[in-house]
Amino acid sequence: MNREQKRAWSIVIGMSLALVLCIAALIVHRLGAGSPKPLLVLAAVAQGTGVLMCFRVKPDKGAVTSDERDKQIEKNANLAGFGAVYFFIIVMSFAPIAVLGEKGSIPVTWMPGLLVGAGLCQAYAFFVAILIQYGREGTTEGGTAED
Repeated sequence: MNREQKRAWSIVIGMSLALVLCIAALIVHRLGAGSPKPLLVLAAVAQGTGVLMCFRVKPDKGAVTSDERDKQIEKNANLAGFGAVYFFIIVMSFAPIAVLGEKGSIPVTWMPGLLVGAGLCQAYAFFVAILIQYGREGTTEGGTAED
């Protein structure tokens, strides 16, 4: 497993755990079963831990740390992130119409959430695309390639 895969795993695990904790906090809030603040703090800690682990991954040893294949994987991952953000913006632009109706309104203070959501969507799609591409190219017809 190379450095980019390790970094991607730390971010994907941190973001996934934070997402699950945020959903649990939303459920707790909607049910009125207590305060969702501890779950939100845990989500922030999970995401922060993933980011810190990402920065702590040491560079690969050796003369060549990346080649053309790595650059192509990064390019494809950026494209996947752009596509995910584009899809997110489209869905979040039309969701209020579907939920609230054409005459409905939402507070303007929610709009920065669109930017935050787009950033999280891009990061998640980017790192998942990296993991998928390295996983796909790490196999051969006869089985798995050696690391």
